[in-house]
Amino acid sequence: MKTREKDISRKIAFTDDNSDNIKKVLEYYKNVLICGVKGVGKITNTVKALSTNANVYYVGNPVDYEGKTRPGSYEKYLKYILSLRKDIRIVDNIAELFTLKDEITLIVDEIYGRSEEQLSQISRLADMKNIRMIQIVGCMKYMGALIDKIDAIIELHLDGAFMIDKDLARAICEILGKKE
Repeated sequence: MKTREKDISRKIAFTDDNSDNIKKVLEYYKNVLICGVKGVGKITNTVKALSTNANVYYVGNPVDYEGKTRPGSYEKYLKYILSLRKDIRIVDNIAELFTLKDEITLIVDEIYGRSEEQLSQISRLADMKNIRMIQIVGCMKYMGALIDKIDAIIELHLDGAFMIDKDLARAICEILGKKE
């Protein structure tokens, strides 16, 4: 008998170590959404959780979930990410990822402000067998239809994390993510 998704999520015991919490979820799920308020360490904990993974790629976004430019500059933000892990590969052109044959872990930082073409490419990447995608967002309401590509959703807090039910996440995207 196949284990149901909810049965797996109940097996994961979260602690106050968010990088370890992310690692635990990645043991069971391919495409993971990591969300949480500003400053909770979404990118820092994600990169730390992937410290032993080979072939880690990063697709950035010069704006955050509120459409604000990254503090300082986007270049400083990329330098910070590279300081967390020297061998992370920064991706400038998403289309280049479609030609990769090796298994990779792809961190997609923020959805807000992305073009329809980029959203379509991210959706296609989520379906590829050789790509494990970790989507990081400040607010999941901007995920839109991409929420259906996600296998598990983790909400990070300063003192721990919890998983969000996929049906609830879909409702958040449908109701709160409506364009005005």
